[in-house]
Amino acid sequence: MQLIHPLTQLFSDTPVKHLLVDLDGTLLGNHSFPLSIQFIRDSLRALRKHHGLHDSVRTLVEIQKELRIPSNVKQTNEQRVLELFAKRMKVTTDLARQMLGDAIRSIFPNLKGHFFPVDGAKDFLVWAQPHYSLILATNPVWSEDIVRMRLEWAGIDPSLFKSITHIKIMHSVKPHLEYYEEILSLNQIRAEDCILIGDDLNMDLPATQVGIRVFIVGKKNRLTLLKPKKAKAPAIKGTYKDLKTILEVASKK
Repeated sequence: MQLIHPLTQLFSDTPVKHLLVDLDGTLLGNHSFPLSIQFIRDSLRALRKHHGLHDSVRTLVEIQKELRIPSNVKQTNEQRVLELFAKRMKVTTDLARQMLGDAIRSIFPNLKGHFFPVDGAKDFLVWAQPHYSLILATNPVWSEDIVRMRLEWAGIDPSLFKSITHIKIMHSVKPHLEYYEEILSLNQIRAEDCILIGDDLNMDLPATQVGIRVFIVGKKNRLTLLKPKKAKAPAIKGTYKDLKTILEVASKK
C-alpha cells in the first residue's frame, strides 16, 4: 500500500479543476546574470538611437517602476507602458508602439541561449492537460507572441493552455492581488477550484490571499508546508512528482 503524505490532504479536500502555471523558473529556467547583462545592453542599443543613452536608461527604469504600481483598471499594462514611453521619447503612442515592438522583436530571439527547460515541467503538463484546464499565469509584461516563443524554448506546446496572461489584456502584475483576481475574472473560474504552480515565494504566494492554493516547485523531493501571511488557502513546496501524486490522490476522492 502506498503511503500518502499528510500534507496532500490540504490540496485534496476540494476538487481541483484549473491549474494556473507560472512560466519563468517554473517551466523555463534561465542563466540570470548573463541574461540580464545582454538584455540591458541590447535594449539600450535599440533605444539610444532614438533618444540618447541617458534618456533611454531613465525610460527603462521608469517603465519598471510603472509596472510595479498597483492596478489601474482603466488601462492595460501595455497602455500604461506605451503612454509613459511616448511621453519620455516625445513621440505619438502609435510610434511608441512601433518603436517598442521593433526593439523587442530584435532583442528576444538573441536571448534564447540563456534559457533552458525546467526538469519535469513538460512531462507534468502533458499528463495534466487531459484532466485539468491549464492557464499560463506568467507575469504579464510581454506580448502574447513573445510569451508563446518562450514557451517553445521550454519545449512546451502553447496550445496546451486554455488561456495566457500577457501585457495586452492584463491590468496589473505579480505580486499584486489584482493580478490573481483578474485571472479568475477573465476565465470565469473560482479561486477554490484552482492551484497556482510557481517557483517564487514573493511573486506566487500572494495568490493564497485571494483563496488560490499554491504549489511552489522546488528541487528537493520533500513536501514542505509554507505559511504565507494573510493566507486564505494553503501553500506547499515540493517537486512536480509530488504535485502529480497530490492530484492523483485528489482525483480518487
